[in-house]
Amino acid sequence: MVIHDRGYTRWNGDRSRPVGAIGIILRSGLRRSMATLFRRKLPAIGMLLGAYGTFVFAFVFLVIKHYMRMNAASFPEAAQEVLQSEMAEVISARPDTLYWYLFRFQLAFVALACVLLGAPLLAEDRRSNALELYFSRPVGVARYLLGKLAIIGTLLAAITVIPASVLLLFDASMTADQPGALVSKLILLGRMLLAGSVLLTLPSLLILAASSLTQRPRNAAILFIGFILMLELVISEMLFNVFAEPYFHLLQVTFNVSQVGAWLLGATTEIDAGVPVWLSAVVLAGWVALLVPLLVRRVRPVEVVA
Repeated sequence: MVIHDRGYTRWNGDRSRPVGAIGIILRSGLRRSMATLFRRKLPAIGMLLGAYGTFVFAFVFLVIKHYMRMNAASFPEAAQEVLQSEMAEVISARPDTLYWYLFRFQLAFVALACVLLGAPLLAEDRRSNALELYFSRPVGVARYLLGKLAIIGTLLAAITVIPASVLLLFDASMTADQPGALVSKLILLGRMLLAGSVLLTLPSLLILAASSLTQRPRNAAILFIGFILMLELVISEMLFNVFAEPYFHLLQVTFNVSQVGAWLLGATTEIDAGVPVWLSAVVLAGWVALLVPLLVRRVRPVEVVA
C-alpha cells in the first residue's frame, strides 16, 4: 500500500474496543496479492495451470475410477483395466500419495508463491512507512503479524492443503459404503492437516522475515532465494559430500519439513532412516523460535505524539 500523505490526524475512537484487525489485514492483503498476481495475465495463468495441473489430473482420474467401480457390471473390461492399473494404485488416498503431492510436486510452487506474493507483505509497508498508520489504530504487533502470516498462509494453502483436502474428501465420499473406509479417510485427513500446517508455517515465517529485513520486495525475494539455495545446495550438500554424514541434511529446511510431514502423515517409507524425526522437529522448532522474535523486533510500534 502506497501512502501519499503521511500527515497524522488524531483518532477519537475507543482503543480498548476489540476490532477485527486480523480479518481486515487478511482481506486487503488477499485482494492486493490477487491484483499483483493477475497484473500480467499470461504468466499468472501459466503458474495457476502448473500449480493445479496435478490436482485436476488426479481429480479427473478419481472420477473415472469411482465411476468404473460403481458401473463395473456395465463395463467389465474397462473397469478391470482402470481399477487394476498402476495409475489407480498411485492416485489413491494413501499417506505416501499425499506426501508426494504436498512435499514433492507442490514444493516448487510454494517457493514461487512466497517469492511473488510473500516478499512484498512487510517490505512495502516499511518502504511507505505504513507501520505508523497501522499502530496508531488499535492494531498491535501480534495482530499485525498474524494478519500478514494469515495472508501468505492462505495463499500457500490454496495450492497445497485445500486441493489435497478436496481430493481426500471426494475419495472418502465415494468409498463411504466400504466398511471402515470413511473413518480411516477422516483420520488421514486430520493427519494431512497437521502435516500441511508444518508445510505452511516455516516458509511463511521465512519469507516474512526476509521481507522485514528490507524495504524492497525484490531484495526480499533475492534474500529468500539466496538463503534457501545456500542452505539446500551449497552448505548442506558440501558438508555431506565431504563427511558423508546424513546429519548435515538437518541444515536443509525442506528436508526437515519433509521429515516431520512424512511422520505426521504416516508415510514411513519416505522418512530418512539416517536422521531421527525428532531431530528435524527440534530444528524446525528452533527456526520458529528464531524467526518470531526477529519479526517482532523488525516490526515495532511507533508512538505518535500530537
